[in-house]
Amino acid sequence: MGQTFLTSVPRRRGDLLVLYAATAAQQAAGSAASLDLAGPHEPHTVTGWWDGTVPYEGVLPVLRNIPAEGLRLVTEFQDRYPGLDIRLHAGPREAWHAADERRRSEWEAMQRPPLPRETERLAHQLSPECALCGTTARELQIAHILDWPAIRRIIEAEPLKKHMPLRATLAFHNPWNMLVLCRDYVHKSGCHDKQERGEITEQQVREARRALDLRRDADRIYGRFLDQALLTQHRKTALDTNAMAAVMIQLMKSAQNNGSKPYLLRHGLVEVDRSSGSVGWGNHGCPTGSARETGHPLQEPKNH
Repeated sequence: MGQTFLTSVPRRRGDLLVLYAATAAQQAAGSAASLDLAGPHEPHTVTGWWDGTVPYEGVLPVLRNIPAEGLRLVTEFQDRYPGLDIRLHAGPREAWHAADERRRSEWEAMQRPPLPRETERLAHQLSPECALCGTTARELQIAHILDWPAIRRIIEAEPLKKHMPLRATLAFHNPWNMLVLCRDYVHKSGCHDKQERGEITEQQVREARRALDLRRDADRIYGRFLDQALLTQHRKTALDTNAMAAVMIQLMKSAQNNGSKPYLLRHGLVEVDRSSGSVGWGNHGCPTGSARETGHPLQEPKNH
């Protein structure tokens, strides 16, 4: 077994190098590996090997501890080959290939995700009429600035390939990716119809969406959305912390101007301070529960 592996393919910036690590018991699964560092006299060492089109000149260390030695190995590769995309996996190569194939199949089979009820409610409350023409005389629907196929293309183009269904769902359901537009199924003259035909540009739709945040009751609506999202304990969809942070930014200025105090939700498990734009999880105490649970400001907020 050699400790150095060279390939005739020259290094290119952006090449992918995947480092695998497996226990000695899994060595048979990696017998076809390009590089094998552990010997039979070291049953507790970790076998390491790597794939890719990048030559490595030198002797790789024996990996006895995946977190520490593995990270050191990745650092060594990054120092030797700047700009290289390096990933460290634990487990036999075949298992990771199978997992990657399963993730690809799930992603390819994924359909457009349904819209969460609170996000749909937020869009309709921000705009009780068409956000572009202002009519209520046609059917009003949620329209997305970037549709589902566009979101899929964006996620597929990103370097990170993990959690693609979740990332795509959160991007698609982002409150700033949607607004209410009118629909005319007979004459196809509604704003949603025109958007789909390209007669209304993405820039026009984005400007209309930004204008919704300037409406008089926008902060009250965003406040309800924030509190209801934090109160939900058994949710079917993940909490989008990026969206929550954006909502807090929306609320900060008005909270500072009106002297908003911190308040507790879920019997003291969550403390919300809109004026500082912070949400804290922990045991903040809730002796009565009534005013705190409903999200009313505390008379004597705790300092953390």
